[in-house]
Amino acid sequence: MRWWPQLLMRMLYCPLSSLSYRRNDKVVVFVGHNVGFDWSFVSKAIERMDEPVPDVLRLCTCRLSRRLSVGLPKHNLGAVADFYGCSIAARHRAMGDTEATAKVLLKLIERARGEHDALTLGDLIALQHAPKSTTSAKSTSKVKQLLAPRLNELPDEPGVYYFLNTKKTVLYVGKAKSLRNRVNTYFHDGPLHGKSVQKMVRYIRHIEWETTGTELGAMLLESREIKTKHPLHNRAGLEYHPPAFLKITDEAFPRVELVQSIDDDGAEYFGPFRNRRMAERISEMVIREHNLRTCSGELFPDADVRPCFDYHIKKCFGPCALHQTIDDYRDSVERARRFLMNVESGAIAKLASQMEDAASTLDYERAAMLRDGIREIERVTLHGSDKPLAVTDTNVVIIVPTSDRYSTVEIYALRAGRLAYQRVIGTGADRRPLVDSLRTVFLNDAPQGAFSDRELDELRIITSWLFQRRERASTIVVRDVDSLAADLDHALGMYRKRSEPAATIVSEYSQIPDHDDYGV
Repeated sequence: MRWWPQLLMRMLYCPLSSLSYRRNDKVVVFVGHNVGFDWSFVSKAIERMDEPVPDVLRLCTCRLSRRLSVGLPKHNLGAVADFYGCSIAARHRAMGDTEATAKVLLKLIERARGEHDALTLGDLIALQHAPKSTTSAKSTSKVKQLLAPRLNELPDEPGVYYFLNTKKTVLYVGKAKSLRNRVNTYFHDGPLHGKSVQKMVRYIRHIEWETTGTELGAMLLESREIKTKHPLHNRAGLEYHPPAFLKITDEAFPRVELVQSIDDDGAEYFGPFRNRRMAERISEMVIREHNLRTCSGELFPDADVRPCFDYHIKKCFGPCALHQTIDDYRDSVERARRFLMNVESGAIAKLASQMEDAASTLDYERAAMLRDGIREIERVTLHGSDKPLAVTDTNVVIIVPTSDRYSTVEIYALRAGRLAYQRVIGTGADRRPLVDSLRTVFLNDAPQGAFSDRELDELRIITSWLFQRRERASTIVVRDVDSLAADLDHALGMYRKRSEPAATIVSEYSQIPDHDDYGV
């Protein structure tokens, strides 16, 4: 049996979703951190099996990092993963390191696309071998000297930074976990800068910043500022891509639809889903598994109505022709709600079963797609509830530790799915003002009207961040305002007791030397 395709797929099979490439031709890319070192072992193993060594493209995330991760002193997997905020599970284990490499690759693709216009697979392959830039060293050095006093004042805290030109026009707005480290990377002469970054740096004459309690706070502020100030060099941030939601309509016989907005129409909305194609697949699964109708508009059942084609192929039970009662149909809708969010027997379990079947037949591309579907659903079930919560029913308090070693935390409150409160407090401070403020938030009437683009974007940012950093945050689902004080006491007390937060533990990977001898 040819076993090497399985190994290659486990390493990584074309996860270049943000690039243009010929998918139908089955272009396989072998990706590794220090890929030359990894490939030498794989190719030797294949030769020992008397199999021909496949001629595949090879992409090195270590090489890419050296050319894209400006100012990063080390480029081992742990250092690069930490630099881009990629969590690593099962460190030093095959699958754990593989997933970490995949996460790092996606971050590098995003940066290569934004800073170097790397829009094709060929661009990315070429970029890993590109020489380090020296053309802008003189101009960068002059700007750095001019801004040196300001650069020295940058704090080692999360926040948002602003680059301005001579006329105080905002050139660029960015976020950072460490303002000092991130801003200084723009004035580093070593690694490669994209042409767009080189051009921008030449015109920087002023730097401003605003600190935030957490990385999440920086992400939210950056999004607002980009959309308000319209910086000249923030192309990616100005392109608004609305997230997808599953909508259960407010009708006698509800329908499940895929939409990109939340309207004030009495319907239930579940999401946001980052991947629209996967959201479509999940929507189709929910409809198919529960025989829900797909016809448009209100339904007025009549025994004289001739059922549509879906009824004859058993896709629905014909409520339009009174073949299914309204009570039976609504029971199906309720089961669909539970199916969407139930981990043990719902959509996640269904996708997991399909993923295992695909993996057992070596169809790893399909398995990866199904795995992404599971993650999409997990993104919208982070509230910890034991039942499905529509967006407008989501009333939660999120507690995120700041960089100040757990002595302070940032509190976020979502009221009916909208960000209604945000504040940094000390874990040992008097909690009565906080409790009073949050009681006011949740006792007041829920905000009405359709969600604005800003509110949708904030919801997307918060859910995405929680999914990636869920081990660092605490979430309180607010069902009873009277118990909120006790819930906060318990959560904040846990943070106050922590003397060594997970975020400050030295990565095991930092103990591993860089493999500079492997041609990287």
